[in-house]
Amino acid sequence: MKVRTLLMVLICSSALVLQACSDSESSSVEETSKQTAVETTPTEDMVENEPKAENESAADSKPSTETTETDSATKVEDNTSDQEPKIDTAVFVYADKVDITDSRDITEHIDVVVHMKEEVKPGLATQHVFTQTYEFLQQKDIEGANTITIGVMSGDLRVAQITVNLSEFKAGDHFINSVLEASKIDKMTDEVKEYGNTMELW
Repeated sequence: MKVRTLLMVLICSSALVLQACSDSESSSVEETSKQTAVETTPTEDMVENEPKAENESAADSKPSTETTETDSATKVEDNTSDQEPKIDTAVFVYADKVDITDSRDITEHIDVVVHMKEEVKPGLATQHVFTQTYEFLQQKDIEGANTITIGVMSGDLRVAQITVNLSEFKAGDHFINSVLEASKIDKMTDEVKEYGNTMELW
């Protein structure tokens, strides 16, 4: 009986010791796993943050790329506008405005419409335009044109129009004669014709 009791006590105590050992091991394992989790969390955060930083830097770089593309587009437009030849119309000093249609690249022709003030009588308006055309035809910025049409507008009415053949134009002493000798009269109202005959201009 004593032996049996002693054996039972030994078995119980050894069982308690084993249980205590296993509890301490499991607690140490849990602590280790907790430490590992704590240690890995910043790493995971860093890994998660790294793509964000790359995305942010990529997002930051996009506007600068767009700005560069816009700047280059602006430069291209500026270069294009610089390449287009500008025709100076300052010689038509009595005009309200001057419209230019430059078709040199297609037909080697320039069309000029001079809008004169309505207060100026059509005959005098035509005289002014033909006289100023003499200087206009000698400008370098019309090079490349074979013909130039000059229209004279008085209000909404086209009172005169001539087409000048530049190969025939020679700058002489008489401005209007020099222009008309190289020109074909396309249109002229009776009032303008009469004015020219009276003034012996055309």
